[in-house]
Amino acid sequence: MRPTTFLIPSAVHLPEDVLMDMFEAIQRQTGLQTSPARLPSAALLPQILERSPDVVAWAPSSVAFVLDRLRLAAPLLTVVRAGTGQRSSILVARRGIEGLADLTGRRVGWVSRFSATGYEVPRLYLGSFGVEPDKLFATQRFFGSHTAVAEALARGEVDVIATHSRALRYVFERTPARILVSIGPVPSDVIAAGVDVPANVRQRLARGMRALRIQSFEFAPVGEGHLDLFGMLRRHAWDAGDGGLSTGVRHALVESTEQRSRSRPPARAC
Repeated sequence: MRPTTFLIPSAVHLPEDVLMDMFEAIQRQTGLQTSPARLPSAALLPQILERSPDVVAWAPSSVAFVLDRLRLAAPLLTVVRAGTGQRSSILVARRGIEGLADLTGRRVGWVSRFSATGYEVPRLYLGSFGVEPDKLFATQRFFGSHTAVAEALARGEVDVIATHSRALRYVFERTPARILVSIGPVPSDVIAAGVDVPANVRQRLARGMRALRIQSFEFAPVGEGHLDLFGMLRRHAWDAGDGGLSTGVRHALVESTEQRSRSRPPARAC
């Protein structure tokens, strides 16, 4: 049996020696040979799995949802950070911003384009009410980590940030701020198996990896509905009873976004 290719996006912050130890441990536990490969971006996973359906990948939950929806790969295991609970995505603003309706024309700080809690989930949340984040905010900046985005808010470089619930203490220790909305819990990363990965390989990987602990990471069975949050947001199914926006706030956001879009001067030809 040839080695199973195991894709690891660069956003998975594990040193190379730790990754090598992980794959050696997988081989000891399962008897399977794996061939690890680093990816520059998790966004490449759908096209890679479409071309190579016999690979396994460590996927952010938002990408795992796409892979599952397109039937390119199925969740095999969830990735759990040991000793921590579930995370929610939080929009946190400096004082003076009273609510979501005050976000028009503000400066937003994101973590990275591949952060579920620090970018993707809050944008999906706003988009599920017809609000276009690219028109809502005056500027958008990426800071690369939850720590860096919290420090940017403290320095006054941005007015609002997206982060996760476990980073809130760090935020509030550095600046007076208020929580605008909490969305979640956000699903953790997933180990996904392409549709052509043999059933016996899936079973051996799932069983063997559940016995591993890599630094602070453990691997657990996928719970029912693990990725449902992304489906709910994409179907516009979030409502006020679930912690969503009231009709009045939603209308205020959409109206102010449209006014901002109309007030922008036309682009000049270069």
